[in-house]
Amino acid sequence: MTRPGIGARARLRRHRRDRRGIALLLVLAAILTLTVLVTDITFGARVRTLTAVHARQQSQAYYLANSGISIYRLILMANSQIARQPMYKQAMEAMGIPSGDALWKMIPFINTGLLRMLLVADGSDIEEEDAEEFQQSGQVSDQVAEESREEGGHFSSRNFLDFEGDFSVSIRGEDCRVNVNALSTRDPATPVQNTAIGLQLAGVMSGEANDQWLRERNLDKWDLISNLADWVDTDDIVSSGKGSYEDDYYNRSEFPYLSKNAKFDSREEIRLVEGWQDEVYDRFAGQVTIYGGGKIDINCADDAGLKGLCLANITGCTDDMATRFVHAFHEAELTTAFNKGTDFVKWCEANGFAVSNPQLASMITTKNNYFTLTSTGLVGDASARITAVVDYTSDTGRVLFWKVE
Repeated sequence: MTRPGIGARARLRRHRRDRRGIALLLVLAAILTLTVLVTDITFGARVRTLTAVHARQQSQAYYLANSGISIYRLILMANSQIARQPMYKQAMEAMGIPSGDALWKMIPFINTGLLRMLLVADGSDIEEEDAEEFQQSGQVSDQVAEESREEGGHFSSRNFLDFEGDFSVSIRGEDCRVNVNALSTRDPATPVQNTAIGLQLAGVMSGEANDQWLRERNLDKWDLISNLADWVDTDDIVSSGKGSYEDDYYNRSEFPYLSKNAKFDSREEIRLVEGWQDEVYDRFAGQVTIYGGGKIDINCADDAGLKGLCLANITGCTDDMATRFVHAFHEAELTTAFNKGTDFVKWCEANGFAVSNPQLASMITTKNNYFTLTSTGLVGDASARITAVVDYTSDTGRVLFWKVE
């Protein structure tokens, strides 16, 4: 047998080395493919896990926010019952608190920290530093939180506060503001300037600063108020007496539409009304609502609302007088309970504020029946916010608006 020559053996060795190189490349490619595949599977599993965790937290946050709404609805139901109990009514009014609004005004907000502070160990074992921390930050210490979960406070049979996350809920009385939907009941033959709602709106849009602001933009407050009336009334003639049709402005817009001739369904809808876009809405929308009985609850009107009442209904009321009026009213609140509109009118006259509008007493109420509840639930990185408007003209209440964000 003839042995291969030196050249042949060299070629054979090179061939074998080449084959080993191909095998190595194949192994490396397989490892790379498996690495990519495992990484992709791991990443996908992690994404699905995080998505599931976030979905769970989002659901928990929603139900925490919903719990805040439910707690306040219980308070409002109790509020209605107290107003019907002579014994409680007399006790509240003796303290200068109108019985119809006793509870919700005493508890303007509720959050998890407040409940934990109140319910843990009946509130008797709270350390001073824990109380200071809550007062400064609104948060409770880890010790207080843990004790509230373990003990359950007054609800010891069920650990009422043994849950993950937090919620915070606040309340706002809608009767504290001017209800623009009340313009829909105006007799078309009656000028807006002669209606109670028109005067209320004129009041909150009056004052030196507002007058100057409107002049700079060539706007007239009565035109703006008339435009609101035209949106909700059922006829097609403008209320300002300028002899044109309500839809003239809307037909000329870039995207034409018609005035609604029906009540507002949301406050944001006011932005559709002629003149109420952007700056005007931003400036005055905080003083108006689309809910309520059409009267101002004098016991919860803010300073701007009180100034508006003075400017529109008190003889010779100026900005300076309106400021004095607000200060005098807040001082009177400490010792006086206004239980009907005539009480307020009598107070005005007794304190040197001559009432120029004979309708003033009928424009005032001392009880809220419509409320906006805003509740936020937080769990981990997830949050949910519920805004609800409830009508408590009946004891059980009725939801008029519900929005989840």
